Formats: sequence, C-alpha cells, structure tokens
Amino acid sequence: MKKIKTIFFLLFLVFFYPFYGGIHSKTKKEEILKKNIEKHEDRHLNMYIDFISSISSKVEKSSISSQVEKNVFDGGIFSEEFLKLDLIGKANENIDYRFVQKIHMYPESYKIDTKMDIAYLKCKLNDQLSFLIGKQPISFGSMEYHSKYLPVYKYPDIYKNEDHPIGINFIYTPKKNQEFRFQIVNHLNHDNNLVQKENNLMGYSLNWNWNLLHNKIQNRWSYSIFQEMVKDHFWKVLALGSKLDFKPVSMESDYILSDEDIEKNGHFTQFFRSITKEVASMRYGTYFLKFKYNFIPRWNLFAKGVYELGRSKKEIKKIIGKNQLFKKGYTYYGGIEYQPIKNNEDLSLYFVYQRKNVKYMDLVKQENKNNHFISLGLSYRVKLL
Repeated sequence: MKKIKTIFFLLFLVFFYPFYGGIHSKTKKEEILKKNIEKHEDRHLNMYIDFISSISSKVEKSSISSQVEKNVFDGGIFSEEFLKLDLIGKANENIDYRFVQKIHMYPESYKIDTKMDIAYLKCKLNDQLSFLIGKQPISFGSMEYHSKYLPVYKYPDIYKNEDHPIGINFIYTPKKNQEFRFQIVNHLNHDNNLVQKENNLMGYSLNWNWNLLHNKIQNRWSYSIFQEMVKDHFWKVLALGSKLDFKPVSMESDYILSDEDIEKNGHFTQFFRSITKEVASMRYGTYFLKFKYNFIPRWNLFAKGVYELGRSKKEIKKIIGKNQLFKKGYTYYGGIEYQPIKNNEDLSLYFVYQRKNVKYMDLVKQENKNNHFISLGLSYRVKLL
C-alpha cells in the first residue's frame, strides 16, 4: 500500500511540476513586462490623434426684405471636421515640447490639406517663471476660447483669425491658483490688401487666469492688441470669462469686445468699397451664457445662448453714422452628450440643435439669416504612444 501511495505521489509531482514552474515563469514574465511598460511610459513622449466626424443637416432661411424670402435645405451630409496629430513630450525636466499637425479632408475635390497648427517649446526657469516660444495659440481669455472643439462649444464668428502666430509667451505663476501671461506674437492677417504691409506687425496679449474654492470658480480674463496692415489701425480684444462648477451643474458666462479698425469678418467691407474707398470699422460686443447638467453618470445636457451687436466706429461720408447699429444676432444651442468611458472625456457622442438669427440694417443689403442646424456626431482622442 505504501508503494502504491509513493508511486501516485511521484506521478503527481511529475504531472503538475511543469504547471508549477510555469506559474512562476509566468509571474516572472509579468514582472519583466511590467518593467518594460513602466520604462516605456517614462520616456516623456505622448502621441495622440484627435478626430471629429458628424452627420449634419441645415435649413437656411434668408431674406433681404420681409417680402422676399428663400429657404434652402441641404438634405444632410456626413462630414469630417478635422483630423489632428498631437505630439507632446519632454526633452528634460525643464523643457516641454508640443507639435500639432492638422489635416483637413475635402471629399468633393479629393484633396487633403495639411498644416502645422502648433509647434513650440516650453522652458521652465524656476517654480514660478517659464516661457513658451514658437507657433502657439493667442492667449485670449474667456471660457469660449478654451472650450472643446465641437459645434456646440464654439461660436464661429468671435475669433477672426484661425491661424496661430509665432511668438513668445512669458508665464508667471506666483501661487497655485494664479497665472499671468504676457505674449508677444507676429500678427497674421492675410485678408487685407488695401496698402502695402507695414514692417514688424506685432500683437500683444496680457492674460490673467485664476481660480477659487478648489476650481469651483474659474476665471480667464485678457486684453489683446494687434497692429493692422494699415498704419495706426489696430484690432483690440477684451475677453472676460467666468465659470461656476458645482457638480453636477456648471455655468459659464463670457463677454467679448472686439474693436476692429479694419473689420475682420469682412461682412461690410465689400459693400463700402463699392461706394467709397474707406474701410469698415466695427465694434462687436458678444455675450455668452452656457449651462451644463450631468443628470446621470456619463450623460450631459447642455444649453447655450449667444447675443451679438455690431456697430460702426466712425461716420463714412454721411452714409452711416458713428456708433450706428449694423448687425444684431442671436444664436442658441441645445443638446445631449454621452461619454462611454467613465471619468474620461476623450470619447464623446453628441446630438446638437442650433438656431442662428442675424439681422442687418436696411442700408447694407446683406441677407438676414434664420438658420436651423442639427448635428449628430462623435469626437475622440486616441493615444498612440
């Protein structure tokens, strides 16, 4: 009997030893893999792809007078808003870098347009002072400017230059919840060919960002001034934005004043150049109010309203008067957003309804607009490295 027990014990060892050894081998392999992953993550290099795609439909109602109206329905279309390659990394403990390549696709013409959107180095001098140099976004204030790049979060008419300039940005952080920025950039303006370009066109921005109550109250304020191509002409922007974030409800409020010696959007410039050689000078005041309600986990309801007034800055040959109202418009949005991944905003599905109503003064024969826009889309940010 003892011999039989001994034989069974030996067979047990022979049969199960490889699994026992395999368990230890597997554990060892897991430790090696874990170390490789940690080493990989510690190399200070991150690469992302940002992509936004949607199917949208728009009904345009326009009229020059109350007697003449026309409706245009586009029937709906799939679109790719943009594809963006974002590379973020660290050269060492004091130098960060970022490069963003933006890719626009035009299916109707089978063309692909690429451009370097952002390319800068950020150098840390000490715990309070650093500077950023290269191609970079302008340091505008307001919550609107820093919102996510979705139709519901962006009002398209407010920032008149989509190209990012080249310059330097000094960043001073006296304490944890306070940040001051002073930025000097080349002012890019490709829309005006009235006169020869002045040399050394520059733009300056002073930005103050500060938070209270553990980021429950957030503020982004700025004042910017940019030289124009015409001598003694400037573009001045005051942007004041605040946010109250008391989860599950948040509210944003912005005021943006765009003072334009040479009108940036060009809505009225063509009209005035047809009857006089003078350029349109405009002042736009825009008010924003946005609510967001996280009514259940991963689901957000949002509503947003925009009200804009455009006035002339000067009298032009008795055709228009100083401070005369040219444009009055309002836009409101509403929708729902779903984030499938918990505590992660990298993937977002959204449905948006937008209505935009714009009225122009009778003298300027621009078409009044009353547009309805519906969009169903997705936005995601994928980490490649």
